Amino acid sequence: MLLRQTLLFLSRRKELEDFLRHNPTARQASRRFVAGETRAEALEAACLLNAEGFKVTLDYLGEEVTDADRASAATEEYAAALEEAVAAGIDTGISVKLSHLGVRIDEDLAWENLKTVTERALQVDRFVRVDMEGSDLTEVSLQMVRRAHRSWPNIGAVLQASLHRSDADLALLNEDGISVRLVKGAYLEPKEIALQDREEVDLYFMRLTEALVHSGTRPAFATHNEKLIEFVIDMADIFEVDRSRFEFQMLYGIGRDLQRRLKSEGYRVRIYLPYGEDWYGYFMRRLAERPANMMFLMRHLKH
Repeated sequence: MLLRQTLLFLSRRKELEDFLRHNPTARQASRRFVAGETRAEALEAACLLNAEGFKVTLDYLGEEVTDADRASAATEEYAAALEEAVAAGIDTGISVKLSHLGVRIDEDLAWENLKTVTERALQVDRFVRVDMEGSDLTEVSLQMVRRAHRSWPNIGAVLQASLHRSDADLALLNEDGISVRLVKGAYLEPKEIALQDREEVDLYFMRLTEALVHSGTRPAFATHNEKLIEFVIDMADIFEVDRSRFEFQMLYGIGRDLQRRLKSEGYRVRIYLPYGEDWYGYFMRRLAERPANMMFLMRHLKH
């Protein structure tokens, strides 16, 4: 727990970010979890995953943007990536963060950028998932998704099983018919807001899973935990939910054998495929999730 908290704290330290982003060894190590720094690299990776039978969601990395021009540039990058993917016959949606679209600057700016991305995605029949961030953005993220969904059905939300509020949020999203991706949660939060014990998070994930399988709209379960995966499968069997009506979502570069096994068993598997130069925060959260990931980085830095 202490290592995880330390790494999550360091994920927001600008001085360490500057060091690692300009360190060739760290940049190479990041490629374990990040497809590349350019759109071309991401689309090439997406094409290869499609060829193996996986679906993809692209994440153009970046968060906590405080410059309106950068937020606009991110908006255009998402739209351009989708248009290029469609032209190349690549099956992919996109995952966006509101802090990347400018919500820290102005909520109206973020809304206009989200609207632009969602409208352009709808034009090419692609799906937009609004990623969850720290708990201070949970409310505005869900409000914007619910507002957008009234006009554009190709948008979905993410809920974190670590947050106490998620069962109430899920009830509202299910009522609205909004697709939900369920995750454990990768952000450091106080006990007043979030569960601190991993076993408690797993139990809450299961409770939310049951509600999603029973009443959700095209739910997605984002976990590499085989116990939780088996629970999802059991719930789908109990409620007689066809495998085409839900999917597992997994991170690029993690648990590849598990991804292939689920796909071979006939389950829909979507790979979360991040790319871009702002990989530091995402990379540090991946290290925080498992000590083995941290050892992976240390081995690279020694050489």
